[in-house]
Amino acid sequence: MLTRYVKIRDAIKMVAAVEDLLPRPSTHRQIVQLVNKLEDLDSICVKLQSEDCTLGEVRRLFDTVMAKYPATSHHHGASARIVHLPVFEDAVVKLLSDREIIQEEEENFATKTLRQAKRPRHGAENKYIDLLRLIPPTSNRCDRLFSQCKLVLNPLRASLLPANFEMLMFLRANRGLWDFTSLFRISDSGCQGEE
Repeated sequence: MLTRYVKIRDAIKMVAAVEDLLPRPSTHRQIVQLVNKLEDLDSICVKLQSEDCTLGEVRRLFDTVMAKYPATSHHHGASARIVHLPVFEDAVVKLLSDREIIQEEEENFATKTLRQAKRPRHGAENKYIDLLRLIPPTSNRCDRLFSQCKLVLNPLRASLLPANFEMLMFLRANRGLWDFTSLFRISDSGCQGEE
């Protein structure tokens, strides 16, 4: 909404009916600054949700956010409550920090941060780097699954047996692997087996 306001502010000035409702110029400058900060943070959120984001990149992004916005250090620090194993995370981040950004990515705040990150001066290649890249930095998949479970388990379905609820959630999570025709084939083969 704020982005839309910034884009159409000049056109809004031409409408006499809403001219008195416009923010003052000082407030407008604050809104523009806020929109710029939100765009930076949005680029970081989008980068965190990508499948190819590693733990080292997440730590670099969080360190940059903490440097730019010190109020977030309590939530994004290496020793924050959300980090379950800080020593393990630090070790993985140190090993992964040799990785360079190779992909062609959209130029935004997150990409600039990752490209400007300091590279350590290690000469030896570690054989576990490929395995360390497979460690997921965030639990997006789990969070989405739990959100779906919350949506499915409404008061009308609260009396579902756990096995039925588990089957329902399994089918929802793997929706791309089946469709209604496969259900018909299963039900038809079940009916033919009874005869």
